[in-house]
Amino acid sequence: MPRISMPSAIRRVVSWMRRVDGTVQRIESENAELRSELAALSHEVNGLTNGLTALTDLTRATSREVDETRRVAMNTARRLTSTRGRIRMVFLVHNAAAWGSIAELVRLTHAHPDFEPVVVSIPHHYSGVGPAKGEGRTHRFLKSEGVTHIRLHKSHLSDAAQLLRALDPDIVVRQSQWDADIDEAFSAESLAWTRVILIPYETMNTTENVPIGDPPINSAVDTAMHRTAWLVFLANEEALAIARRDALTAGLQFRAVGHPKLDYVRETEPDWPLSRPDGTHRRRVLWSAHHSILTGWNDFGMFAQTHSDMLAWARDAPETEFVFMHHPLLPDTIAREGSPVSPAEYREWLNEWTELDNAAVWDGDYAEALAAADFLVTDGPSMMIEGQMLSVPTVFLERADHIPFNDIGREIARGVHRVESVQEARQTVLSIEESGADPLAARQEKNVARFFGEPGAAARILEVIRAEVDAERIVLSSVR
Repeated sequence: MPRISMPSAIRRVVSWMRRVDGTVQRIESENAELRSELAALSHEVNGLTNGLTALTDLTRATSREVDETRRVAMNTARRLTSTRGRIRMVFLVHNAAAWGSIAELVRLTHAHPDFEPVVVSIPHHYSGVGPAKGEGRTHRFLKSEGVTHIRLHKSHLSDAAQLLRALDPDIVVRQSQWDADIDEAFSAESLAWTRVILIPYETMNTTENVPIGDPPINSAVDTAMHRTAWLVFLANEEALAIARRDALTAGLQFRAVGHPKLDYVRETEPDWPLSRPDGTHRRRVLWSAHHSILTGWNDFGMFAQTHSDMLAWARDAPETEFVFMHHPLLPDTIAREGSPVSPAEYREWLNEWTELDNAAVWDGDYAEALAAADFLVTDGPSMMIEGQMLSVPTVFLERADHIPFNDIGREIARGVHRVESVQEARQTVLSIEESGADPLAARQEKNVARFFGEPGAAARILEVIRAEVDAERIVLSSVR
């Protein structure tokens, strides 16, 4: 066997390594090309999958739109040839606390031969927070008021649209403009096939609302609900002027007729949850807390700054009875991230509050407690109006950073005692009591007369509805 010199062996090894390295590089290059081709193929497959998914979604959406269009067409055709003698009005009720805005209209339609009212209790999720709830409470309230109604339990929300179609309403009345508060089946878009009426739960808007959306809108007069509505009823001409200025429709569907809540509140029987064994009357303070305790909405809520001081006041004043009530959204706001009061702190505070002999929590009709109160202490921009309707001396706990009042709000605020702390509120209550009369009583009376007008707003609303329906029937009869 021939011997190979060391240099020759080294050259052979180097040559072999170069060939191996070249082979490895070719393999790596081919692998890279293969990976690139696989990536491109994967991208194409993903594109096809996404395309198929999008096509499936589009097909389903188109099918739903076709079905809805067919249902709308059938409803329209049925109306054009309908011989139904009465106008069927469906009232969707999700907020028992706002019942006063529509209660009288429900009663009047029951008594009117041309109308057929149907009340439906539905769940809510205020601001879209949490699961649907509250229908049971609304049902119990309506039952206590003797209102016959249909129940839509939260477990049957998937049947909401079917229920509405089965009821086949000529008119649907909603309690608020906020679509997020209720199921999608009752949203402005979902109700576009019928005539929708909005009677705002608040008597009037008193603030320069925070613009929402892009482009921004005035949520007091120009949400999707306002734009879809057949009719929107307002309390006064000042509010109508705002709608004409800020609404997309320039206020075409808005009517200024007064607000039914004025009559409702004034006719409510007083009810107070506290009493003394000897039947003597103690000073009564109703404390109402707004929900806007965070920053970035209207920022009126003072509960975080005042709840400890209110508890201390109640402890220090056994001769005074205190009843706490809150905006329906306050507990949900407390449960949100960033709340200045935690749910645990709120529960602990409630326990301490209710342990006092002279303190209670009210969860019934707010008008009953308000009618029984000697004083109202509130941070709510709407509640400061409510006390004036009953000539209740009203102390307004004012947060420094709240959004500005509008022209209406500035006048309404002249009827309340504006303070910055519980200590000031306490001194104001004692001062009014010592003087024997509220020095702002005359201003309150002027505010109510100016911004609500004469009693009987619900009857005026019914007259407008009747006239609008008659006008539509005249048009329809002329084109048949």
